This record gives sequence, structure tokens and C-alpha cells, in this order.
Amino acid sequence: MRASEKAKAARAELEQAIIDYLRERPEGAINNQIARDLGLESDFEGRQKNYLSYSLLGGLLKKGVVKREQVGTKKPFKLA
Repeated sequence: MRASEKAKAARAELEQAIIDYLRERPEGAINNQIARDLGLESDFEGRQKNYLSYSLLGGLLKKGVVKREQVGTKKPFKLA
């Protein structure tokens, strides 16, 4: 399997893990919570933390699989 194919398959698995996670939480969850609970937290020392999970969530938003709604001061991700 080529590297690009491996990456595509890995992305699909990570997206499915996020979908499964949100299915268990109808109230939704914020990015940091998702990253922490799924073991996707960034080790990066700079300002852009947990970008991997945020990028995956962005793809799911674009596909219409998840949505965001303002809840108090937060905008949790929820299944669409």
C-alpha cells in the first residue's frame, strides 16, 4: 500500500472514531475534549494546539456530518 493510500485510510478511521465519539455525546463536545479523550492531543509547544482533531472536524463539517451550535460561551461539535 502506498503512503498516500495509508494516509487516506488512516484519515477515514480517525473521522469514524470522532463520529462514534460524538454519537455517544448528543450534547456535543469541543475540540480540546475530543482530542484529549481520543488520544489525539498535540505535543506541539506553540499556539496551534490539537490541530489534527480540528482539521478532521473541519472536514466532517464540510461534508455535513457534524455541525456547531453556540451553547453559552462554547460552540461544541455535534452530529448533524
